[in-house]
Amino acid sequence: MKKEKDIIVIGGGIIGLSVAYYLSQQGRSVTLIEKKDEIGMGSSYGNAGWIANGFSIPMAAPGIPLQGMKWLFDPTSPFYIKPRLDFDLFRWLWKFIGACNEKDLRASYAILLSLGQGSFDLFDEIFSQEDVDFGYESKGRLSLFTSKKSFEKSMPDVAFVREYGVDVSLLDVDGVREIEPTISTSVKHGFYSKDYAHLDPGRFAQEMARLVENRGVEILKGVSVKGFEITAGQISAVETTQETFTPNQVVLAAGAWSALLARKLKIKLPIQPAKGYSLTYKCPPELLPKLPISLVERKAAATPMGDRVRFASTLELAGFDSTINQPRVDAIRRSAKEYFSGTEALTEEEIWSGFRPATPDDLPIIGRSDKYENLIFATGHGTLGMTYSLITGKLVSQIIAGEEPSIDLKPLRAERF
Repeated sequence: MKKEKDIIVIGGGIIGLSVAYYLSQQGRSVTLIEKKDEIGMGSSYGNAGWIANGFSIPMAAPGIPLQGMKWLFDPTSPFYIKPRLDFDLFRWLWKFIGACNEKDLRASYAILLSLGQGSFDLFDEIFSQEDVDFGYESKGRLSLFTSKKSFEKSMPDVAFVREYGVDVSLLDVDGVREIEPTISTSVKHGFYSKDYAHLDPGRFAQEMARLVENRGVEILKGVSVKGFEITAGQISAVETTQETFTPNQVVLAAGAWSALLARKLKIKLPIQPAKGYSLTYKCPPELLPKLPISLVERKAAATPMGDRVRFASTLELAGFDSTINQPRVDAIRRSAKEYFSGTEALTEEEIWSGFRPATPDDLPIIGRSDKYENLIFATGHGTLGMTYSLITGKLVSQIIAGEEPSIDLKPLRAERF
């Protein structure tokens, strides 16, 4: 027997939870389906927890393909592609290379700024309206450099974001130490970006799950989508490992797994699972960073989370290979020691890896499908799922309500590819 549902959201990460939150604010009946036994335990759990606005320059930029060739065969590099015969990967890389030009970079960056500011405003709104606690702090971000050469090499990026009104302050070593005394003597330069915040991503997901359940959202855990039935240009049924549902609307927010589910609908989404790693340490108060920090030369991040510090890094295109690549983990450990003093006093608590949904142009996929009238995409957020979570949820709720979206969604449509 089929069970009727109003709105089904596929995916229980922070994007799906944010969609459910804003739909529940409208009084809609929402069922959220999550294949894992716990909510928010995929890439929403162990990431750096940054809310990035201003310096989130797309990875698809001029010069990156050449740099990527240098990194390609180094398994410890920040951007690693595991050699394999995969035509979906080849097509993704071809589109990625095509997006690495000045015109597309500027267009994408302007969109990301709008999304980032939208989410910042919504975080402020949640804290004024809800009783939540997930370690959210808006203190900005510090970027550290161990060499003058790499610092000078970053100046074109600084000039680029300043063109768009982004506030960046350049710092000498004394200025860096005034903000963050725990840095190593190897650090020589830095800059400060004020439009950044951070949070504990695992707690954020749990708090959002609590909020939506309190509002009547039905969360089905440990339930996988097996397939779909199509009738007259609409998804008429969603078949799961539990039962079959007949929905009015379907939101695909399954992160890196969205492309696999879209195939069942005969839709090709150019999303690659980009594996990232993090190491979380118990940290004495005197060694805890005061704000999130970018370890620029190592393409790594350090984030304070209560009495812990998390170091996160790497982007690995290796399919859905969940194997822990030990050399990459060791590279993160070396990065921590290179930029911070006293790391020998830290107690390692957890090694984590997860798959981020990467698109070739670094823009998410948000909007109604052209193929199915009742399908909405909310996926492809890459490394910035935390940042764009709330604005994505808000935009999807506006789409379903038939309202004019607060941000132009044309550049984010799946059909752009």
